[in-house]
Amino acid sequence: MDQPPLEPRDDRRDPERRGAAWTVIVLPAVWLVLGVAGGWAIIEAVRDDEAPARSAERTTTGPTPTAKATAKKSAKPKPKKSATPKTEPTTEPTTEPTATRSIGVSVYNQIGIGGLAGRVAGQAQAAGWTIGAIADWRGNVPQDTIYFPAGRQGEAALLGADLAISRLMPATAGMSGTNLTVVLASPR
Repeated sequence: MDQPPLEPRDDRRDPERRGAAWTVIVLPAVWLVLGVAGGWAIIEAVRDDEAPARSAERTTTGPTPTAKATAKKSAKPKPKKSATPKTEPTTEPTTEPTATRSIGVSVYNQIGIGGLAGRVAGQAQAAGWTIGAIADWRGNVPQDTIYFPAGRQGEAALLGADLAISRLMPATAGMSGTNLTVVLASPR
């Protein structure tokens, strides 16, 4: 029996086949990355389109937190008491808004971070506010916002200064007609 001579066996993969395996792995990964990038670009484009309309709705009254901080820095420091009493009473200008912290505050967490609404409510309470509800919010508020009932813009501005929230809006249907409503849309 004559057997044909055996050709040496090459254990390495065929180069053409190795190229095909590479495309099977890399191509879907590239598609995934491009899909995520495209989705992100679409979301950003939609947000940019909505921003001018929302900024037109924005309503603020009273000093902004930055203006308040600037006013406090520029206020003259109180003179030290001297041994000789002054005969003239001195009055210093006030930089605080005329609004008081007499209205209740409800704090809602829109983004689902556990304890966020409670933490912010604690900050408001430490500043002298009475806390109402603390709960989750179902909706689409674009940024941290304080909603105020009619005639309570001054209190909303004061709370905004206390919590560093600049977006103030009139309360909408279904919101409290007696409390300020804080909706948190960022992790803070």
